[in-house]
Amino acid sequence: MVQLSDVLKAIGPNASIVFAAWIFMGFLQQRYDAAFDRYQQAVGDYRSNGHETGRADNLKAQVLAYRRRCRLMSRASLLGLVAAILLITSLVFGALDVLVPQSATITACGTATAIGGFVLVIIAALIVIAEGRIVRRQIDDELRDVSILAEEAGGGV
Repeated sequence: MVQLSDVLKAIGPNASIVFAAWIFMGFLQQRYDAAFDRYQQAVGDYRSNGHETGRADNLKAQVLAYRRRCRLMSRASLLGLVAAILLITSLVFGALDVLVPQSATITACGTATAIGGFVLVIIAALIVIAEGRIVRRQIDDELRDVSILAEEAGGGV
């Protein structure tokens, strides 16, 4: 007869992977929330229509960049959530493997969900890298319509 302690021994050490996935999900959500807040602020600023042409063009570029960042981080957050679900599911298959040992189906499903979860975490991290590149450009673009600051920050922006 299988004991609960056997099941917990099978999944316990691997539970840290799930906790790490949830922490990663929190990180992704924070980045998404920050990008969305800035997007809303930039759109509100653009709507005010009290800007000279150079500033209006810069704001338009910023709004579009924030929109792109929001879309990227929304995708990354969704992938992170699916990754966490797959990793939790792999733990369930680990417990089932203790209850029904030597089952090829359980082994295959557990392996597939674990690998799928890890692959999605990597893809979500790559999306964060792409979003980070947009942030770097936004830092430079922020000064585009303030020529004196642009010059002091390193010449032409």
